[in-house]
Amino acid sequence: MKYRLITLFKAGYLLFFIVFLNGCASQIAVDDLSREWIARPLAELKQEMQRPDSYASKTGWKETTYSLADGNYVYVEPIGNNCLMLWEINSGGIIIGYQTKGSGCGLEASPVDDRLSRQKSRQDY
Repeated sequence: MKYRLITLFKAGYLLFFIVFLNGCASQIAVDDLSREWIARPLAELKQEMQRPDSYASKTGWKETTYSLADGNYVYVEPIGNNCLMLWEINSGGIIIGYQTKGSGCGLEASPVDDRLSRQKSRQDY
């Protein structure tokens, strides 16, 4: 009986560890993929979102944007259940920043920010 409890405890610990690592890997994957889009045209992202296997296509997402005070605007992309990617786009149509929003995005989902300045390597593209 004692051996069974120890084995059960180890199995529970292992399961917790695997779930924890999966959560970390998911956030890293979102950040890595997001960084790849910085300094690229929004038109390319829109083409990617129209692919039949994209989350936006599967859910029938309607294009959503809103303006920022500095003349840039935000393009909203759904990337998962209750998780949105907010892309900051400059006047030339180039992606210059991003932010995730929603409880389904993982631990690093940040609160709404009117500048979306998480990733900016240059001011003007």
